[in-house]
Amino acid sequence: MGQRLIRIIINPISGAGQDQRFLRELVRHATLRGFTVEISPTQYPGHAADLARATPDDAYAVISLGGDGTHREVFSGLVGRPVPACIVPSGTENVLARTFGLVGTLRETLNVLQRRRFLELDVGLAGDHPFILFSGVGFDAAVTQEVHARRHGRIHRTAYYGPILRTWWRYAAPPLTVSVDGRPLCDDAGFVLVANTPLYGGRLRIAPQAVADDGLLDVVCFRARSRWQLLGLYARTLRAAHLDHPLVATARGRRIEVTAEQNLPVQLDGDAVLQTPVSYTIHPGAVRLLVPESLHERRN
Repeated sequence: MGQRLIRIIINPISGAGQDQRFLRELVRHATLRGFTVEISPTQYPGHAADLARATPDDAYAVISLGGDGTHREVFSGLVGRPVPACIVPSGTENVLARTFGLVGTLRETLNVLQRRRFLELDVGLAGDHPFILFSGVGFDAAVTQEVHARRHGRIHRTAYYGPILRTWWRYAAPPLTVSVDGRPLCDDAGFVLVANTPLYGGRLRIAPQAVADDGLLDVVCFRARSRWQLLGLYARTLRAAHLDHPLVATARGRRIEVTAEQNLPVQLDGDAVLQTPVSYTIHPGAVRLLVPESLHERRN
């Protein structure tokens, strides 16, 4: 049965949620195509990873129906395994879906499943915590921590506005020290982004040269120690003009160390998960993402 098994892991409180009619139609069409479908709603943080981990190695696919945090958990449970994942975006930002041009319609999802073309993506590791997109240390992680501390049910984009303004006004920006493959990069960053992919929330491209299958992580350090410097660098990032600024340091490598004089929050794919100090490594080609055939042909 495993070879025709599709497990749908769904986060019922992700972003704006997913239309129940979509789910019913997805199950109906998949069943008509001869698949055995199991629907597995998440019930607690980390449950999506547990559900993915419990999926048999000979399963046809796992469908991750949720936001970027849900997708991160699903891929965490599939690292180093042959089971591919199909993502259906229903979160607040849906950065992973936008990175690969996935719109999550019923037709696209069924075509992606039927064709079963996949890309092998790198997985970043913050300690032993996997991530697919990016990890932020400093300002954005402090915002993420406040948003999730106040979370009651689904998160909409407006939930970030107040925490962003409050954090911008009061954040002390303790200095972050960063090294890449044993070489020092900076010792005065106020915000650090370690990226596996180019897109960030709000359609920003903080690390525009990051590639998800090159076996490397990109790091961008904003050496902004005041709220006004941070605001200025944000404005330059909106214009894609930040990388050549003297207060921005960038590098690419396989091991990145970020330390601070105090414990600071660290976010992974939009979820506050751990604190500094943090050591990043890369697991090349560790997961399989199902993509449309046209994208598969362009990337191969």
